[in-house]
Amino acid sequence: MNRISSLILVLLLVFPVFVDAKPKVNTLEVKVDGSKINYSGTMEDGSYAVMCKLYSEDTELDMLSSEVSENKFEGDFTVAKNGTYMVYCANYEGGDIKSAEAVVSDASNNPKTGDNILLYASVLLGSALVVTTTGTVLVKRKLKRN
Repeated sequence: MNRISSLILVLLLVFPVFVDAKPKVNTLEVKVDGSKINYSGTMEDGSYAVMCKLYSEDTELDMLSSEVSENKFEGDFTVAKNGTYMVYCANYEGGDIKSAEAVVSDASNNPKTGDNILLYASVLLGSALVVTTTGTVLVKRKLKRN
């Protein structure tokens, strides 16, 4: 009887070490919108944050932490070029990893920069007009004096 009690006690002490009690990512979905990769998913109860990483082939490109609210999380990565990307998400404290593939086919390699080319062209035209008018007036005054 003493051996059985000891065995049960050892099993009760050792068993929790082998149980992965960390909440897991249940679902992971990705959607591509231009150069943005939006990810969302659900978690088991008890998780407060999820860590997601973006990979291109074997290279880690970005890593984001997202808050878990009502067992749901979401976020987005921005990419600069077309290609196939992988999004990996797991509980912030570790545990099983879920993955999803995202294929970006219309990422802009030349994003809008707001360089205001029309403003510069109009300033150049206005400056040329002022210089021309000033030069003409000065030449006419000089001719009147002579």
